[in-house]
Amino acid sequence: MKTTHLLTFLTVALLCGCNSNKTNTDEATLKDSTSAASVIAKSQTQCYALMTAQGDTITLTLTQQGLDVHGTLVYSLFEKDRNIGTLRGRMHADTLRADYTFESEGVESVREVVFLAKGENFVEGYGSTEETDNKTIFSPGAILTFDSEEVLKKTECKE
Repeated sequence: MKTTHLLTFLTVALLCGCNSNKTNTDEATLKDSTSAASVIAKSQTQCYALMTAQGDTITLTLTQQGLDVHGTLVYSLFEKDRNIGTLRGRMHADTLRADYTFESEGVESVREVVFLAKGENFVEGYGSTEETDNKTIFSPGAILTFDSEEVLKKTECKE
């Protein structure tokens, strides 16, 4: 009889322990899906721009769906060719990593770009690069610098 009570107690304890872990997992999953849902709910086009005293202009238009981001990026740098292209990438916490496909002097190129979100703004990252598979990427292990003087500030999108 004592053995039966002991087995029943152990079975109940085991089942309670399993259920409690399942509840924690379900709560974690719910939190993750809630975070993803809030990002998707905020999905809309956002525009950013940088204009320097030297006449440089960079404009960035982004649409985010979940963690995926796409848009356009235009560099109009003083006394240099204008680059106009598309951006496709992904948000990783506060960092946007993307491929920038653009045309300059009649040649299409692809370059990896990284932008760090600072509040409602973005700062572009720079570092050592290399060419691989017809694409310019940041070198593995490259330390990126983000110039806080060159901030792409959130602006109204122009149609």
